[in-house]
Amino acid sequence: MGVLDLLFTGFYPPITWMAFVIAGMALARLDLSQAAVQWRLAALGAGLTVAAYGMSLLLAGKDALRSTAEDGPSSSSSGSMPLDSGSLESQASSLLTAGPHSGTTFDIIGSVGVAILMIVGATAAMDPLPRLRRLATPVIAMGTMSLTAYVGHFVAQSALSMPSGTSTQQSWVPLLMFVLGTILFTAIWSRFFRRGPLEYLLNAATKPAKRIR
Repeated sequence: MGVLDLLFTGFYPPITWMAFVIAGMALARLDLSQAAVQWRLAALGAGLTVAAYGMSLLLAGKDALRSTAEDGPSSSSSGSMPLDSGSLESQASSLLTAGPHSGTTFDIIGSVGVAILMIVGATAAMDPLPRLRRLATPVIAMGTMSLTAYVGHFVAQSALSMPSGTSTQQSWVPLLMFVLGTILFTAIWSRFFRRGPLEYLLNAATKPAKRIR
């Protein structure tokens, strides 16, 4: 059960989130500065989004896009489907939903579609608007060290011992603290270093692979 929990049903199971990694690697191999590529990706992203969320709403009803966070603190997993709760029928029907971090097929496909649209939209907006690029420099810096930012917010959350009650879930203060703190850290770090802290470690760990023929 340890391997099964790690890969499929645990907290942020790799088998689920590898879809986003592969999609990101595919986008990185494309020339996003070309208008034709942007239009094709925009059509792909829109198609995935509409198809995934539309089919989920059609099959699962009006609560198909309901967030699992609305169920309260008991929803401790992210991107995984609990295998030991509810009847077999309820488990099967839950696979048709597309709520945030539900980890269902529709959720993954829809989220990839939205991510593609966001990336293409940001790229298309930056090219003809150099002033916007300058204003977005701190956000761009955060994007260059996304691994550090992603792991850092978990570390900060644990260090600050933030409560998980209903009042906290309804407050925007923790989110704003994380966002502003991350932007400030990455903006300062990028002025002195080329990569983020964890990005340096990841680069060092993968260097031996370059020698493999």
